[in-house]
Amino acid sequence: MTSKELLSELKTKLYISKHALIRMQQRGIPLEAIAIIFKFGSKMITHQDYRYIFNSKKQKKKNREIFFDKTFKKFQKQIENTALIVHQNNLVTAYRIQGKIWRS
Repeated sequence: MTSKELLSELKTKLYISKHALIRMQQRGIPLEAIAIIFKFGSKMITHQDYRYIFNSKKQKKKNREIFFDKTFKKFQKQIENTALIVHQNNLVTAYRIQGKIWRS
């Protein structure tokens, strides 16, 4: 999947708030990484929001082809170390994962 296809799909399914854009710029998280995490990442409920993370171990079992994608290879480090907070198809924020993510 090309970068343009990912970004156009992301724009149709997810609204990115001003706060999220500012945080992405401050933290050096590219839109392509956001698109891959949103499309292929694991979705968990946190309070009223959803948290998306990209779990490499789960993806190796479910979707091996993603690891050979050029866009994924280019942004692999950012994809594996970033979490998204989404509320009703609005991206609230994106942040770097610095430790373990607690799963309930």
